[in-house]
Amino acid sequence: MSLERDNMSVGPSMSVGGSSTDPRSQLLQEMREHNFDMIRFASYRTACKLRYVQKKCNLHVIDIWNVIEAFRENALNTLEPNACVNVTRLETLVSSLYHNLNKRLPPAHQVSVEACSALLLNWLLSAYSTG
Repeated sequence: MSLERDNMSVGPSMSVGGSSTDPRSQLLQEMREHNFDMIRFASYRTACKLRYVQKKCNLHVIDIWNVIEAFRENALNTLEPNACVNVTRLETLVSSLYHNLNKRLPPAHQVSVEACSALLLNWLLSAYSTG
């Protein structure tokens, strides 16, 4: 499954210390502050960065059943493996992941669907960027 790009910027801008930045730039800045680049071996460095992104996007609390349910709700379980998915459809998939997650989390532990979706979508789009 590959991505078809409708537009690059997805979701709202976040305010950090008075300045408005996109979620991906904020994520990269926070990763620099954690000094992941000081880790010697590339595989460990990559693993630490991916784990940080996973926790920041709250992906560590989404189980496989939520993923399967979101794919079925959005009719993505019948797609061919080499089919393209446009950004709008990906945005719907990601937001349904977080909505389903909030259904099973207690009210005190609910995640911000809009913020998590924007962060994950911007990260995915930049990670799979072809240009």
